[in-house]
Amino acid sequence: MTMERTCIRCGKPLHGRVDKKFCSDDCRTDYHNQLRRERERDLRSINRILASNWKILTTFLRNGRSKVPVAELAGHNFNFEVYTNTRRRIPGRRTFWCYNCAYRVSRSGLVHIWEGTCQNIAYL
Repeated sequence: MTMERTCIRCGKPLHGRVDKKFCSDDCRTDYHNQLRRERERDLRSINRILASNWKILTTFLRNGRSKVPVAELAGHNFNFEVYTNTRRRIPGRRTFWCYNCAYRVSRSGLVHIWEGTCQNIAYL
């Protein structure tokens, strides 16, 4: 007694090769596209947060403000938990990156913002 094999996407019976998993190229493509979409869902969500953070930081810089109170950034829905990179050059001073914008939170509650790259920026 043999079990009838079925397509792992649509459930139709399979004919042909013993190791066949899909009934057609369309089912195979749809199946793998769905897997890719599920894997990338979290990535898209994180990128939306990063883009929003970057826009907030660059808006302050364009308006000539490189020091902003933490509460003001939080009031603009800045998410302090999501960033692209972090560095600690001086003990107790951690610099966070959001794409090409860097920021550091001082003990006084101010966020110091600047633009540059991780390689050529002078850390405050």
